Amino acid sequence: MAGEPRLQSPTTPQAVTDRQRMIENMSVYDILGSMKKAPAGQGIDALGYDGVLRRFDGERNVVDAVGLNPAQIREYYDELPLPPRFLTADGRNISHWDMLHPAAENVPKKISEEDKARILAHNEELARRGVLSCVSSK
Repeated sequence: MAGEPRLQSPTTPQAVTDRQRMIENMSVYDILGSMKKAPAGQGIDALGYDGVLRRFDGERNVVDAVGLNPAQIREYYDELPLPPRFLTADGRNISHWDMLHPAAENVPKKISEEDKARILAHNEELARRGVLSCVSSK
């Protein structure tokens, strides 16, 4: 059906349970490396407020999803402040169906052409002023 999320990861409940147990002690970096790739490299990864790390394709269909535990959620944010909504998040408690059918607030917005142009202009202005990056080297 058009517009519905498509999944390419394990679909049987036992496969989902086995995968969830396997990633329990993995680093977020390793989890990202194990997730299915979006077609044509047009995807985006996003951690939802529900604690589920999802990989979306360019149309924001779910390609893969993994529920993170609280320690992995903190690791995802590395040295950045953890938003308050994540303090109680635990993706391990989310059903497989909900992982694949996230609430709208857990789906990243598509960037418009106008936004892309504004970001590019901002980055060019920073480069013109000699600012290489506003993000830490980590």
